Amino acid sequence: MRIGEIDVTPFSDGFFSMPPAYFGESADWEPHKALLNDSGNLIVPIGCFIVRTGGQTVLVDAGLGDLDLGEMGKGGALPAELAAAGVTPDEIDVVVCTHLHLDHSGWLVKDGAPFFPNATVRFGAADWDQFVVDQHGGPQTAVDIKLLADLGRVETIDGDDVSIAPGITARAAPGHTHGHNVLVLSSGEERAMLLGDAVTCPVQLEEPDWSAMSDIDAALARRTREALWRELEGTDTTAVAAHFPGLEFGRVLPGKGKRYFSV
Repeated sequence: MRIGEIDVTPFSDGFFSMPPAYFGESADWEPHKALLNDSGNLIVPIGCFIVRTGGQTVLVDAGLGDLDLGEMGKGGALPAELAAAGVTPDEIDVVVCTHLHLDHSGWLVKDGAPFFPNATVRFGAADWDQFVVDQHGGPQTAVDIKLLADLGRVETIDGDDVSIAPGITARAAPGHTHGHNVLVLSSGEERAMLLGDAVTCPVQLEEPDWSAMSDIDAALARRTREALWRELEGTDTTAVAAHFPGLEFGRVLPGKGKRYFSV
């Protein structure tokens, strides 16, 4: 994907197998059953994105790491995916985690050392309290982030519309986590958004009341999604989220009382 002078390349670190109940026990999948596999689950990628802009290489989200969750999912593919694309860990200047859930921060630290040895790691300041102080994501995430902070490698994103690199801006999009951000890519007249987990599945366009089980504040997450949909609807701005099928960019199209995602 090319956004003006910005190059964006999607990668998947692995997959998750989400049961329909991930979106609530009342979620009716009958109109969307074509999206489910033979076991009745939704299989989604664990998305990461390399963004090259202004002489900098930025990784947006750092995958699950080399974890095998059995039938629930598996990570571990990102290093080989990067290598196949000619990207080495040491050339990444900045890693931006849209939030600190494990499937977005899993490769930050490997064997007690930064996996991206020259990168500054950035994430929402409110996620520090949620994941490091309160250890919402478990003790290992807290240990890894503290290690990076002690090495002077962490720079939190505090506020809204924070510049990350030329043409990349982080915008607060809370609800999925307290410090969740989306990334706006802008070059010339072209614009795109990396939505992280502010939206889990394009089905949430047609089913706006469906909340992800992992949303820390479901009501706030719903308001954030609606604000994003309103901003994107009927425009030329493309968007993709970390778990959209195929990691394909698309546009939000208006319909009769509904919105649709078109790739």
